[in-house]
Amino acid sequence: MNGTVPTKVARVVTSLLLHPRYISRCLVHNLLQDTSPLELELPWFSYAAIDFLQHFLQPHMTVAEYGSGGSTLFFARRVQGVFCVEDNPEWFEAVSGKLRANGIDNVTLRLCPFDFKNPAGFESSGYLRALPDERFDVVVVDGSEEWTPVRPVCFEMAEKRVKRGGIVMVDDSWRYPVLRRNNHASGFRVFKSVGPCRPGVTTTDVFFY
Repeated sequence: MNGTVPTKVARVVTSLLLHPRYISRCLVHNLLQDTSPLELELPWFSYAAIDFLQHFLQPHMTVAEYGSGGSTLFFARRVQGVFCVEDNPEWFEAVSGKLRANGIDNVTLRLCPFDFKNPAGFESSGYLRALPDERFDVVVVDGSEEWTPVRPVCFEMAEKRVKRGGIVMVDDSWRYPVLRRNNHASGFRVFKSVGPCRPGVTTTDVFFY
């Protein structure tokens, strides 16, 4: 979230005082370990959102993701299948290698390069339109983004691909307050807390359909 370093530090301290159950995880994942969410097999979300997912996910569910990483392995170990679109070739290879090394075979990971520094034509890009013409229990809007916000465009597509009773998740949602006003969800929740391998407090929004 935006702000000076002292402001960000104050947010972290306040968040941990309000939610002391995250203190040990925060210390291990941010100070004591030199690792990444991919190695931890965790989404790069707020801990509050990760804890929500632990209870929400069921083995019969399917998940689609804009953006791959630790979340891909996290979902794959808990649901029937995961479809993921990734734009970065090096990261695609890293995630693919991690999936192979762990013998995970219920993930379809599709590489769709796109220059997010020059997002003209994103609405017709292969990246945006990579999701299959089917419905998913969970659709995650994350992934690359440079100076021009494109996640709201991905959110519009996600709403077309989520099942009734499913959810759409938007990470770093503090950047996109307009989505809390303009959506077709029956409701939403804001999960605000510290998270793994990130230096501050963030928000992950979950929209219910």
